[in-house]
Formats: sequence, C-alpha cells, structure tokens
Amino acid sequence: MKTNPSNISVVILVVGAFAIRIGYCAATGTLGHTPQKGYREYVMAGERLLASGTLVSPLILDDAKAGRSSLLPPGYVALVAASYGLFGVESWAATVMLQIANGAATTIAAGVMWLIAGSVGGRRAAWGAGVISAVNPTLIGFTSYIWETSLFSVGVAVSVWLSLRLARTPARARSYFVYGLWLGALALLNPALTIAYPLLVLFPLWRTCGANGKRLSIGVMAAVLGWAIAITPWTIRNYSQLGELTYVRSGFMLELWLGVCPEADANGAAVYDKQFPLNNAEVQRKVAEIGEGAFIKECGRKAKEAIARDPMRFAKLVLMRVVDYWTGAALTHAEPGGGVLPRSRGRLFVMVFFSMEVLVLIVVLFYPVNSPGITRWLIGIIVLFSIVYCITHVQIRFRTPTEPLTAALIGMLVFGRANQTGIPDRRGS
Repeated sequence: MKTNPSNISVVILVVGAFAIRIGYCAATGTLGHTPQKGYREYVMAGERLLASGTLVSPLILDDAKAGRSSLLPPGYVALVAASYGLFGVESWAATVMLQIANGAATTIAAGVMWLIAGSVGGRRAAWGAGVISAVNPTLIGFTSYIWETSLFSVGVAVSVWLSLRLARTPARARSYFVYGLWLGALALLNPALTIAYPLLVLFPLWRTCGANGKRLSIGVMAAVLGWAIAITPWTIRNYSQLGELTYVRSGFMLELWLGVCPEADANGAAVYDKQFPLNNAEVQRKVAEIGEGAFIKECGRKAKEAIARDPMRFAKLVLMRVVDYWTGAALTHAEPGGGVLPRSRGRLFVMVFFSMEVLVLIVVLFYPVNSPGITRWLIGIIVLFSIVYCITHVQIRFRTPTEPLTAALIGMLVFGRANQTGIPDRRGS
C-alpha cells in the first residue's frame, strides 16, 4: 500500500505549525502561566462558572457573585471551566491544556487552508497557504492567551471550507440545515462572523441553484432554521435571567463607547487605562455599584451622545480604525502590535506582515489569477468581518480570525496555477 505524498506533506505542515506554537509559549515563558493583568476575562468567567454553575460578570473583581452576565459568549468559557474542573483553577496543567487547544486550533486552520488553496490553485498554492498560516505571527502569538481567538480562527476556516464543499454538491435542505447548526454553534463561541453568514450560505446555493428562487429559498430557510435552533437555548437563558433579548453577547455598546470615548483620539492604550473596568479602579467601583447590565447601557447612551454631538469626529475615528485594522494597528493612533510581540522589532514585523497581505488582497481583488468568483467571495468575507471592529474599536487580535483566509488568497495568487478551480458550476442542474 502506497502512502499519498500529499498526505505526508500535510502531516509535516501540521506537526511543524504545532511545534512552532508550543515552542513560542515555552520561549516566551508563558507556557502554563496565565497573565495577572490584562486578558483575564475568560479566566475569571471560567472560574466563576465552575463555582456557581452560571456565567457571572467578569467585569467586577471583588464579588464572584456579582450578577449573571451575557458579556462573553458561552463556548470558550465552558472550555475554560472544564479545564479548571479537571486540573485545578489556573493550575499549570489546566493552562497548558488550554494553550495546547489554542495551538491545535490554529494548526488545524493551516491544514484547512492547505485544502482550500489546493482545491483552487493546485499543490503549490496549498503549500503557500499552509506555510503562511503556520508562520503567521498573530496565529502564533495568541496561542498563550486564555481567549477564544485561536478556536474562533479555526471555526472561521472550517466555515469557509464547509461552504466550498456545499458548492460541490447538489443543494439539499438537510445539508444546509446542518450547516446552519454549525454556524449557530460557532456564534456561541464568537458571533463576530455572523455579518458574513449570508455570503457563506448564498455562495454555494448560487453555484448549485443559480436563479432558481424556490431552491434558493429552501436552502436559506434550512440554514436559518439550523442557526436558530443552535442559538435558541442561550437566547432563552439570557432573556429569562437578564430580562432582555440579546444576540449571544451584550457587550456591543461597551465596545462602541471604547471607540468614541474622549481618549479614543489618543493612543489606543489610553482607552483601556481610563475606560475599561478591569484597568481603572474608579470605573470598577461604578460597575460594582450599578451592575454590569446598567453599566453597558450607560456606555451605550454616552456613545450615542458622543456620535450625535460630533458625527465628523466619529467618521474620522472610523477611518483611522480602518487604517489600523488593515495595517496591524500601527499607523495612526493605536499601539502597534497590540502586545502580541512586546519588542519594537516584533511589532514592526507584524505591521509589515499585515500591510503586505493587504497589498496582495488588492491585487487579488483587481487581478484574480484563480477562480475570480471564489477569490472575490473570500475577500468579501474578510471585508465584512472587519466592519464591526472598524465601527467600534480595533486591536490586532480582531484581525487574527480571518488571517487563514488571507493566507489562502496569497497562496492562490502567488503560488497557484492560473485558471484552476475545484468548484464546478452546477447552476440550473
């Protein structure tokens, strides 16, 4: 029995990518250690879920029973709580297990990009996409963080891969129902990709059904039904315990306020020092006094007032965030590198890496070498994903989940064979 050389190549890629991620944690001294400042929301939420059986606000430090919360999606909190339940709260073993899960997630994302780029641009495109995903600085850097970024990154990659698989087969309501279930489950990990769900569902339907309105409608309704079933239990929980309807999480107005508060015109770090509850004692006391829900509503009121008072300032801030988002949060007012790589050279590397990717995306948009429909569809997903962050506020972490898709596009453009596609067009069949 002969071994497929491509299978060996994928194994080499996956093993190498995983070793880089865990090696990074070991080299930076973060393996098995959680931060004592910053990025502790999931640590606190997981510990409190384990102790109380429900999500309790991670914005209030001194009271573990400080009120039920919908600030964070439940998916990663449950994983943290499970790890703490098995190995001990913030223990070395529990933290290592979570970091291994993070590293494995972005390693799998590199493998998925291999499959996507290979199906469109051939073997060299697969290698290009896989290697770029394997060495991407943010996909590596967030391995040590107890945060959902890494798992969400592979969730985005798998969502795109599943959509492409649907585009290869005749449309069936059952397949789109299952895909809707997947998208709903992904929203419970992080709902940020929801803005691109229409593209993910309509692309394969259009490829297989064309303008057949009945078949399109059946596929869309099946996907929406699956998505709704997946999110309904958590929606009911939020309404019954918090008295309001929210889509998975309730932090949008807090994020909007962080993007328009007085400090937003200055360095991005000043926003968190002055306005974020876990970084400012005065704001922390206020949240403890009025509760998480009332605090977020107040943030929303102040944000709306600030935007209405000076819409041109808001437009300027959005434009600055667009630049920040696409260049690695480095060219206008936000802190470069976002703390992933603490040294100035590392931050410069992130900025250059991201900026070069943007140049490639522009080339792909106007000169798609491989399958124009697929490449522009991928760009559409990436751009849609960025909109919410450009409206609210930007950190380098927010761009990370779509980095594997960018790697696939680069692989197809730079290394792929022209005019190759593994996605047949079955419209009208």
